[in-house]
Amino acid sequence: MKSIARSVLATAALAAFVTTSAQAATFAFSTLLSSAGEPTPTSLATGAALVSFDDVANSVTVLLSWSGLANSTPFGHIHCCTVTPATGNAGVQLNFTGLTQLATGSWVGVFPAGSPAYAGGATFASLLANANQGRAYVNIHTPGTYAGGEIRGFLPAIPEPGTYALMIAGLGAVALVARRRKV
Repeated sequence: MKSIARSVLATAALAAFVTTSAQAATFAFSTLLSSAGEPTPTSLATGAALVSFDDVANSVTVLLSWSGLANSTPFGHIHCCTVTPATGNAGVQLNFTGLTQLATGSWVGVFPAGSPAYAGGATFASLLANANQGRAYVNIHTPGTYAGGEIRGFLPAIPEPGTYALMIAGLGAVALVARRRKV
């Protein structure tokens, strides 16, 4: 029994070390974009977004790609803060300036804290906090039928490597205890 307790303790210590060293200053979110949840959910366009928040530089970096928009004059932004995570509508909080004017394309933007692209009283800290709660989404609009939004996706966090290490360590500890109980 002592050896099981030591094994579990050693596994927990290793997991704590791994997760502490994985503390990063960048928080990443990714999503696929579709018309689901839009006011007119009929677009066949698709896309993807990667949004990272760097809390040392206090900047937001957005990478977008899309295909099959209704026309070649898209505009977009991050909306925040929905009442219920991963559903609903909210106001514009970060405008994407200079979006590539193509029906199929990609775009990268970097927004330092205090940038005029922030809207609706948004700050770097409030946007990050609400993204972490699943209350922010990327939205690409096109004039005409989809002026209210053509494709969107909520921003779920991408787990840090330390999260996976902790999960694996925990599963290893459970397997070790289960194995020892069989013997």
